[in-house]
Parts: sequence; C-alpha cells; structure tokens
Amino acid sequence: MIDAVLFDLDETLLDRTASLRAFLADQFGRHAGSLGNVGMEQWREHFLALDRRGQVLKTIVYPAILAEFGGEAGAYQTLFADYASRCSAFAVPFDAMLSTLIAIRSMGLPIAIVTNGGTEFQTKSIEALDLHKLTDAIFISEREGLRKPDPALFVRAAEQLGVPPERCLFVGDNPVADILGAAATGMRTAWFRGAQQWPRELPPNPGATIDRLDEVLGLLAGVR
Repeated sequence: MIDAVLFDLDETLLDRTASLRAFLADQFGRHAGSLGNVGMEQWREHFLALDRRGQVLKTIVYPAILAEFGGEAGAYQTLFADYASRCSAFAVPFDAMLSTLIAIRSMGLPIAIVTNGGTEFQTKSIEALDLHKLTDAIFISEREGLRKPDPALFVRAAEQLGVPPERCLFVGDNPVADILGAAATGMRTAWFRGAQQWPRELPPNPGATIDRLDEVLGLLAGVR
C-alpha cells in the first residue's frame, strides 16, 4: 500500500541539465569578455563536465574553468552571484511533471519534495516550477540540517506527511542519495534513470526503474 509519494528535485522533477545549459548560454553572452579564450559551446560543455550533475560546488567550478581558459580570475565571484540569482529563471520541468503531480493529488495522496542543496537557491527553482503549489511539504537539506542519504531526513518527511516510511514511494535520480537512502528506511523506490547506468560497485537497485515521470502512476496503480 502506498499512501504518499516523495520526490527528489534536481534531475527528477526539475530537468537540471537542460535548465543549466540554457542559463550558461545566457551567462556566456553577458560575460564573454571575462571568460577567456573559449567559445560558448566549449565553455558550456566543460562547465557541465566540471559540475558533475551538481555534485561539485560552483565556488569550485567557476575558478577552475576560468583558470583553464585564461579568464579573469576575479570574475568568479560575479559569475557565481549571477548563477545564484538568475539560474532559476531558466528552470525547465521534465516531461509530464505537471500532469503526474496532478494525477497523484487526484488520488488523494500527499506529495513531498526532499532535496539536497541551499535553501534560497532550491526555493527559487521550486517556485519557478510552481512546485510549492503542487506539493504538501518541502524538505531542503540546508534548512533541515540533514542531507540525503541520511535516513533521518526521509523519516522526517514521512512523519510530517503522517505516513509510515514503508507506505511511501520515493522517486529520485541519484542511486545513493535518493534510492539507497530512501530504501534504508523501508520506503519503496523508483529510480528515475535518465541516461545513467546503475553503478556496479553499489548493491542492486532495490526498487523500480522508470524513464518517464508518468510511469510513477503505473507503479501506484499496482500497489493501491
């Protein structure tokens, strides 16, 4: 029995890569003079490689990419501030995000977002996609003082929704932070695979695998 659905944010509801690609093209156009000897495509793709799907702090990425292409060393502060204030304006949802969330709500199931990241930055992205209007609770690691895969964060979310962890479904893209973290509490899981492969060094995927958000609805139909 599934009585609540919890989602990760980045690369699950928010197409972070597409959003970041759009932002970086815009940022390059406005700051090209300080970025060194590099074209937009090369700069953007190298930024994405250094970023590693959000696993590397931008306070590390910007100085590194400026140094590699001979940009102005002091420009990283301006670029980072620009990223922090403007990136959410380019937020792009994954296909079927809205229809999936509306369908889940029509089933009477509460929905929560559980995401790692800074409170202000993640809140901007959440509001840009109107997710604060489509969910019942939002848990951001900085605000909660806990980070996935800490089981305590998943348990806190379930408790606030009033649902035991074993009757929650967690949907996320990160094998460790999302899937193994949620599974450790007894939650059922759905790994939003994208272009990834499940890492061989990890235990097997403990739950379902999906390639589109609306596949969550089929999972719910099978267990309700």
